[in-house]
Amino acid sequence: MLDSIIKLLIGDLEEKRVYKQFMKRVDALPKDYRFAFSKIQHYMFSVGPPGGDMTIFTDLTMFRNLVDFFEESAAEGRQVLDVIGSDVGKFSDEFMRASVTNTESLREKLNKEIMKKFNKEEN
Repeated sequence: MLDSIIKLLIGDLEEKRVYKQFMKRVDALPKDYRFAFSKIQHYMFSVGPPGGDMTIFTDLTMFRNLVDFFEESAAEGRQVLDVIGSDVGKFSDEFMRASVTNTESLREKLNKEIMKKFNKEEN
């Protein structure tokens, strides 16, 4: 009971901890990458994903993938514009589209596994 009251008042502490760790990774990016990440994130939240499926924003997976990509690119010594190109909106749209596709694939896999399990038991 107390846990649910605390969660209601201040939110899920685990989610906040995960978010803070994630933001530390963002803050550790080189200045140009950090700026680009901030603008891309704002754009993604503003326009939303293709098809309007906002569930890709409910966890940080898409943004973690973007930070992973930026960390790797920065470690290779690549300039941020060499990575994202001059049409940042297009880059962002394609990145979201790839995330939605990945989510749909995972969804399909989950559904297939569950249905296979239940169909197997019904026979």
